[in-house]
Amino acid sequence: MPRAAGSTIGRSRRPAFAMLLVIAAVIIASFGVVAIQSTSFGQAAAGREVLAKVRATWAARAGIETAIARIEFETENPESSDAFRLLDDLTADARGELASATFLVQTSVGKSTADGPADAHAKLNINAVTRDQLLAIEPFMSEDVADSILDWIDTDDDTRELGAELGYYQSMPYPYLPRNGAMRSIGEMELVAGVDPEDVRGEDWNLNGVLDDSEDDGDASWPPDDADGVLDAGWSGVLTAVSVDGGAAPSGEPRLDLTATTAAELATRIEATSDQAQVVLDHVGANADAALTDFITSSLSQLANRLITQPDQRRRVQALSDEQLGLLLDETTPSADPSAAAVPGKLNINTCDATTIELLPDIDSTLADSIIAERSGRVEGFTSIIQLLDVPGMSRQQLAGMYEIFCVRSNVYVVNCKGRDAQTGLEVEMSAVIDRSAVPVVIRDLSIR
Repeated sequence: MPRAAGSTIGRSRRPAFAMLLVIAAVIIASFGVVAIQSTSFGQAAAGREVLAKVRATWAARAGIETAIARIEFETENPESSDAFRLLDDLTADARGELASATFLVQTSVGKSTADGPADAHAKLNINAVTRDQLLAIEPFMSEDVADSILDWIDTDDDTRELGAELGYYQSMPYPYLPRNGAMRSIGEMELVAGVDPEDVRGEDWNLNGVLDDSEDDGDASWPPDDADGVLDAGWSGVLTAVSVDGGAAPSGEPRLDLTATTAAELATRIEATSDQAQVVLDHVGANADAALTDFITSSLSQLANRLITQPDQRRRVQALSDEQLGLLLDETTPSADPSAAAVPGKLNINTCDATTIELLPDIDSTLADSIIAERSGRVEGFTSIIQLLDVPGMSRQQLAGMYEIFCVRSNVYVVNCKGRDAQTGLEVEMSAVIDRSAVPVVIRDLSIR
């Protein structure tokens, strides 16, 4: 009997143990299913995020391409009577919708954020500024920083009185070489001796020219800002390194090279007589350092008589009218060397901030106020630099100085575009520097954030 009882107990335990195994298997299987589902959900979420990023990226790229198309079209089909037409059209193209995404091009202008790209020529080019201009920029530079910037840009190793050259940079804990050439970006200023990045960037820590949320929230996030709804961009709000001079004339035609043209071609281009055109070419041909400003400060008779040696050979040549002189300044160049390095761009008198004009030590306060007042009264802006003669108190000698500083037509635009996925709200920011000094236009820099 005891053996029979033991056998019964053994048999009763086997089903219970089997049941435990089944339950354990079910639990393990459940965990496996949950793990697989979690992995699947994670992969699906990751896939959706990747897809959203792709849509936002292509939307941002669409905004860039839209701007490129507009710039190319209006470069080949210019409107010489309206200095603002290209910017107005770029502003109209600043917002767009795709099937599942949108794009928005914006920049900060003064105290507000506006649709459209930034005009690089609305700022002074760091590669063309003078020491006096640097010292007038706010926040004010010290003399040692101004000298060091100029030493960084010039091609020699001669140190200015308070500047820094090769020896200084080689003595650093991590030595490097100064550029000894044109700066390629405004952020490069931070490599210069004595430069504080906060002076360069201000609140615009990513140098995108737009007041981002993180730049308008006080101390909640980097960078420090005063949360006043206005972008304080430091020196980057006044200086640029990407503007370029030259390019096509306002007519859309290549500029006429005065060293390689005929009197007949020049006469047709500037609506002058053959005698007037010949004096222009004779002056340029006889003077290796001839400049277009020569025709602002001197009459054609004066220039013609400088070329003769006998008093009885003196002659009188009809002076260029303001319209003819304007065409000469706008449509020609005293030389066109294709191998020459790019020339830093001038300041666009139509788009630069009034405070930038007021800061220029080359212009006294009275003349600066007159220029700003005249500009305010021109709905279509200055379409030729010769129109600055309409500014009260402007002399031809002063105009020659203005010609070296100002332009009325910009070549380079900075397009900062945000693409946004409509389903998730995910954003991708893309920035491009577009140069139309040649056609087709050139994307000189492209970054994605």
